[in-house]
Amino acid sequence: MSGLLLLRPSLLRQQVVLLLKPGGRLNHSERPRHRVLSPTESAVGIVVFFTAFYTPAAYVLSNLKEFKRV
Repeated sequence: MSGLLLLRPSLLRQQVVLLLKPGGRLNHSERPRHRVLSPTESAVGIVVFFTAFYTPAAYVLSNLKEFKRV
């Protein structure tokens, strides 16, 4: 069965995923759709990205005395 093509429906999109063998590379039956991001989406993404990194760092730096005590 490893030489046969297995057809499986994708759960996220209406397309078929072709598998040559288990653990092999996935090939999709349609090309991915590229869309241009709006400035609002870009701004929200940048804010979320930097907030995810700077919030823990700010917490550690603001409580540095308590971390040194341990």
